[in-house]
Amino acid sequence: MRTRIFIGIKLAALAVASFALLSACNREQDEAPQDETATQDVGALERAQSAEQLAALGGPASAAQRLLYEGEFQASGALGDVAAGEGAWELQLLDSYAQFVRPGLGEDGGVPGERTYYERGMRVVAGPLTITIKHEACALPNGVNLEYSAHVLFDGVAYQGCAQSGLTAGSRASWASVISDLLPAIDACLARVTEPPARVTIASIMDEGVVSVRMRQANGRRDECLAATNGARIDAFEPVADMDRRNGEGDPEFVRAPGPPPSTQPCRSVDAVDGTNGARLGWLIRRTC
Repeated sequence: MRTRIFIGIKLAALAVASFALLSACNREQDEAPQDETATQDVGALERAQSAEQLAALGGPASAAQRLLYEGEFQASGALGDVAAGEGAWELQLLDSYAQFVRPGLGEDGGVPGERTYYERGMRVVAGPLTITIKHEACALPNGVNLEYSAHVLFDGVAYQGCAQSGLTAGSRASWASVISDLLPAIDACLARVTEPPARVTIASIMDEGVVSVRMRQANGRRDECLAATNGARIDAFEPVADMDRRNGEGDPEFVRAPGPPPSTQPCRSVDAVDGTNGARLGWLIRRTC
């Protein structure tokens, strides 16, 4: 009797172990295709977007057309020019490297391959970036018109913006380049400050129309505020640890008008920021050394 019971227990345990092993295998088989499908979907989207761009560029460029796309380029785009959940961006296309920056989200780039010239534009691949520059009028949000438009494909997202030939001296990507788009959320967050005046150290749009605004109050406390893009609501207002800093945070800082401009300090410059209607929005404090 005991032998039969013991054998029965062993058989039951074996069955349970076999079932668990089979279930784990099934889960792996179910999960693996999903990951592969997601990767394939992004790749298929990028290929479709790339093919669409290529078709719009026309045939091979003439010698005169090629000259329009030689040298270095600088491009940027505002919040409304990219997919939901993405922030502002800036691109620097050099002969030896292409740098793509989304403030608060880090940098990406790569060594450019050979440029391909067409009737209506130039295309180059640099690491994960597919960059298309076209010689056509392009209007910035501040009303300035540039001679080129730019299109960057990165990680399944298409970024549209304006470009110029050559690099501006001392130019660098900054969240403040689209500060007018962030202003409603910034104002809503600044209204919650308990120790004014506060300086905005960085702001960027997040998912579902929410803007993250980081501020440094007059007493040195740092806070992060999550507000709707239109400033209609605040979802969170919490202190930030000293060691918690994002890429590009603190350079520049933004001080909201009205009020006098902040006093200058060593290794700092203060520049006025005006809206498209000429109204004073505030001041940017940049590091100079």
